[in-house]
Formats: sequence, C-alpha cells, structure tokens
Amino acid sequence: MTADLKAILDYHQTSKHNFKTYAPGPHHLDMQIKPESFLNYNGAQLLSLDKWSDEEIKHEIFPAYEQAFSPEKLEPSELDAKTISRLFFDSFAISVWKKAEGTKWPLRVNPSSGNLHPTEVYLISGPVNGLIKSPSVCHYAPLPHALELRAEFSLDTWKLLSSGFPKGTFFVGFTSIYWRVSWKYGLRAFRYAQHDIGHAIAALTFAAAGFGWETSLLADMGSEEIAGLLGISGRKGPEKQEPACLLAVYPAGETCNRGKVNSSAVSAFEALSWKGVPNNLSPKHVEWVGIEKAASAAQKTETDYLEKKGELKPDTQVVSSLKVNNSKNLSDLETVPLRSVIRKRRSALEMNNSAYMEKETFYEMLQKTLPVNNPIFNPLALGSFTHLLLFVNRVKDLLPGLYIFLRKPAEKERFKAAVRPDFLWEKPKNCPSDLEFYLLMEETLDDFAAQLSCAQRKVADACFTACMLSEFEEPLNKFGPWIYPYLFWECGILGQLLYLEAEANGLRGCGIGCFFDDPLHEAIGLRGFEYQDLYHFAVGAPLQEIGVITLPAYEE
Repeated sequence: MTADLKAILDYHQTSKHNFKTYAPGPHHLDMQIKPESFLNYNGAQLLSLDKWSDEEIKHEIFPAYEQAFSPEKLEPSELDAKTISRLFFDSFAISVWKKAEGTKWPLRVNPSSGNLHPTEVYLISGPVNGLIKSPSVCHYAPLPHALELRAEFSLDTWKLLSSGFPKGTFFVGFTSIYWRVSWKYGLRAFRYAQHDIGHAIAALTFAAAGFGWETSLLADMGSEEIAGLLGISGRKGPEKQEPACLLAVYPAGETCNRGKVNSSAVSAFEALSWKGVPNNLSPKHVEWVGIEKAASAAQKTETDYLEKKGELKPDTQVVSSLKVNNSKNLSDLETVPLRSVIRKRRSALEMNNSAYMEKETFYEMLQKTLPVNNPIFNPLALGSFTHLLLFVNRVKDLLPGLYIFLRKPAEKERFKAAVRPDFLWEKPKNCPSDLEFYLLMEETLDDFAAQLSCAQRKVADACFTACMLSEFEEPLNKFGPWIYPYLFWECGILGQLLYLEAEANGLRGCGIGCFFDDPLHEAIGLRGFEYQDLYHFAVGAPLQEIGVITLPAYEE
C-alpha cells in the first residue's frame, strides 16, 4: 500500500461518525471567524451578466424538464453573452434570499452542505459575442452575477487548448476552499466539499442541457494542470483553492473523446498576467491536519485512461427501457419547465409524515438514476460505482422496509455475497422487470433510518431515504487515491438528480452528509472496504417554513 493510499484510508476511517462519538470537529462555532460567503478577485474587471426575474422564468415553458435528458434533440444554442449569462444563472447563481428574525441569507441554485459553498467556478473560453473579445479565464461571482476577468490569452493558445474538441466547446473549472466547510464541520469537511463538487457538476450539466449542450469531465487532467489553467497555482494557507476538475461543454450529439487538453497549451498559461487579488475570508483559522493530508494524497497526476476505450465502462451494455403506465404523470412532467425546476430547488427542512408518494413516481426516479444512456451522467467518465440502499417509508403499494437498487447490471450476486444472508431479495410484484430493485427486509424502519442519519427527524418523515453505497476498495486499488473524491462526486450528482426529480414531481429532497457510517455497514452485514456508505438523501413532501420570508434573488 502506498503512503498516499494509506493517508486516504486513514482519513476515511477517522472522519466517520459513530453512535458513541462523532468525527473530530470544532467544540463550538466561533462566529468571529466564520468565512465570508463569497470570494471575489479585487481589482479584476467585472463583466456583468444578464439576470431574469422570477416572473420572467415562470413564463419560460421551453425547454421542459424532461428534455434535459435528451439534449441532443434540441437545437444547440449559439454561444453568446445571453447563453453564458443564463448558463451561470441556472447553475451557480443566487436562487433566493431568506429572512427570519432580522437575519438575511442567500441560497444558491447549486446546493451546499450547511449553505457554506466551498466550490468556486471558472470559465475558460474563446471570444464570446457581447461579453469577451479575447480568449479568457474568468471567475464567476454569484453575488453580483458577473464574471471577473482574470486573464486574457491569444487566439493561437485557444486553438491549441480547444483542439480535438467539438466546435463550440468551452470549459468550466471547479475548485474547493476546504476552510469554508471545516470551520463548521471539522474533519468531515473534505467529504462534504467533494459532495458539493458533484452537485455543481450536475447543476452545470442540467443547465447546459437546456441549451442542447452536454458536459464531459476531462478525467485525465492532472491537479497541477487544472490549477495552472485556472490561475490558482502556488497558493498557500488555509484559504487556498484546491483544483477539483475541468469540464468541457459542447453541442449535444457531438463526440467528445478527449480526456485532457493539449499539454502545450497548459504550459502557455504559465506566462499569463493574472488580474485580481482574492479577498480574505476569515481573520484567523483552525488547522485540520487530516484534511491537508487527504487533499495532498488525493492530488492527481496526468493520465491517459480515456484513451483506452472499452476498458472503463463494462456496465454500459444493458439499456433500461422503463415503461410507465401513469400517462397523466408523464404528461405533467413533459410540461414542467426546466428552468422553474432548477431555480425553485430547495432543501426540505422538515417533511410531512402523512404524505405518500405514488409508486410510478418512485420507479421513475429510480430509472432516472441509471447511468446508461443518460447524459446527466456523462461526466462520470471513469464509470459508475454507486448503488442505492433504500429505506422506503411511504410509497403507495410498496411495503415499508429496506430495499436495494443496483445501478449496474450483473451486480446482484456480488452484492448479495457481501451482505447479510437472511435478506429476502424479493422483487416487488409491481416493479418494472428491467429494474434491479429488491426487498431485503419488510419492516417499518423509519425511526431506525433516522437514527442512522444522525437522528434527523426528516429522514423518518420522508417518503424514502437513499443511502449511497459505493464500491470502494476496488476503484481505489485500480485507479489510486485520487479516485476518492470522484466517488463522492458521483454521490453528489445522484443527489442533484434526486433534488430536481423531487421538485419536478411536487416533492422536495434533502442531502444528508451526517450519518453513522459503520453502524449502517454493520446493520446490513457489510465487512471490510468492498462497499462504503458515502451519502444519504431523503425525498418527501415538505412542511411549510414558519417565520421565514422569501425575497428575490436579485433586485429587479
């Protein structure tokens, strides 16, 4: 075992919550050092983006939410100031302001654990009509909804950077500031920051789909190369940005086989003149050595995995063909506007424990989580590793109990051998034949499900809660310690999908990062590191917030 792999495993174990003790965290929240909610590059030129009021979005009925799953059927939009404005408005902008008891705070389109937002977003693009005249690197600033121009470079460098990608491609990069999360959550913050990257990837992908665009993760890029392209190389200290990933955005239906940009173009960025100085987020900090070690161990070097076709995705040979008989429900979904779903997404604070979900809606949600032929999962360039262990509380015509949904074909026997031998493994009689969905235990488990999720009542009151069990040991051994964040990214993508599915169906979701890892493993009989529980997500009917006023995202 390498030192980096050992560091990742040590971090994973020490950052687990257990019934008798939580992962190391702050003893109290020091509000004097709470990080600023927004990062800005002081001195950089600000490029204002177009905004839309809630009323304007309400009247935009095209594209429909369902069309996000078939972006190749939409006419690809031209890249210009309006489309870039809307892309960021529908993926990373402020979605609403909340106010209660004299305190006012913003929510964003992309969710974040504790609303702390460690993720920073960058645009790398050629000239954009009406916005930027030269190829540029820009940082996205959500508070003013604007781009901060960090650097300009030559057309020759842009041609080199974008060579081999479809015409019309541009790039979006993500970084993380771990201090933003560790201030509140301590050691476990590294996990939560990776969840947030996954949510951000999916938020970008859904917003891009509305333009007839797709996204592709450049999974062969190294951490240093990404840092160089985004202008964050060499940063030190607790507020430094760690490079996460780079995605290509391009017209849907085009083929994008590239896993990285031209290395010669990366070296050209070393000579750029970077504008702007990031603002200080806190007057002082608390050091979390375990996070530093995990972040260092998870650094990635440049690879060529995506050049080895046919080696990475053996799970893409089976295509689901779910047919739903509830035509009224399908008709309703086909008329739900994509932008309204995206912009209205919220986390449920409390759930209504008298509300039930239709089984057709439940099965549609499961079907949408399958990676096969689903462009929302295109960014999972190295394959899918996660299955859903489901506590079903209130789904009509489904027995309450514990279920498993296998998201990859031919996994039943492997998973069956890894868990308790007394599980039922019965397929519900009303389950579509092509879904690998099985009842493991028939019992009312809502209180136990809540107990496993740090005693959060909303889990007991939800219609169902999904525990995301990821293959763990095998991908770490195959790819190395840098795959560790990727496993959490997949969970975040799944969480974002469930958020929007819930919203489109008149329900609401909530991502849950606080749960008792090993007690869940023990409850279902998991041993060792073949599978690990990485994220929980509850879906149900929300209760109305009391005493909270909702205000527009931006002054009209």
